[in-house]
Amino acid sequence: MKMLVAFLAVLAVPATAKPAAPPLACPAPVKPALFISPMGEPFRPQGDDDDPVRRWFDQADRNRDGKLTIDEMMLDADRFFATLDKDGDGELLPSEVYAYEQDLPETRLYQRRPEADPDAKAGANGDAPAARKRKSRAAMADYGGAAGAGRYAFLNIPNPVASADDDINRAVDRNEFRAAAAERFRDLDPGQTKALTLAQLPKTPAQRAANAACLARLKQDAKERRP
Repeated sequence: MKMLVAFLAVLAVPATAKPAAPPLACPAPVKPALFISPMGEPFRPQGDDDDPVRRWFDQADRNRDGKLTIDEMMLDADRFFATLDKDGDGELLPSEVYAYEQDLPETRLYQRRPEADPDAKAGANGDAPAARKRKSRAAMADYGGAAGAGRYAFLNIPNPVASADDDINRAVDRNEFRAAAAERFRDLDPGQTKALTLAQLPKTPAQRAANAACLARLKQDAKERRP
């Protein structure tokens, strides 16, 4: 109850002309979201208390000093590349990239929405089809223009593996993959700190959507509690 009161107090603060503040962090538990690493490795939630982003960070942070360097990012890219290079020839051929895409459908640019039953009239709760459609749209996550894997990643790269093909020959060799890792580290380090902490990394669109859904849920709960 105290948490709910504090949340409502924040919502009651009047708007001012100050610069936009970072989104309010939901005080309630936020459902963990799929995370796709900068090089395209998926980390799916393993329970409500899991943190997929931290799992990737801890894996990539080889010396466990709480900081990620460009060398560690490239070493992590080497490790993931080896799992994708099924024949071990040092190159990801179209068939290997396709296998990756099949295993990770989130790399598709667009996700097909569930189709409504054209013969449906009113639901069990009495909603008309139009009302249910509005509810469905309202419940959909807003990823802010991110596409494919970019919805679940720090960087808006729809297919992190295929996009490492720098010479566009439809194959990705180990050097290209390492170069892409270095470039993406620099994209995540605009201040050129040379060492990224977990706190410095941005929230993914999926994380922001999950946080927004948590806030909306608390707001709705608060409305329903009012006498």
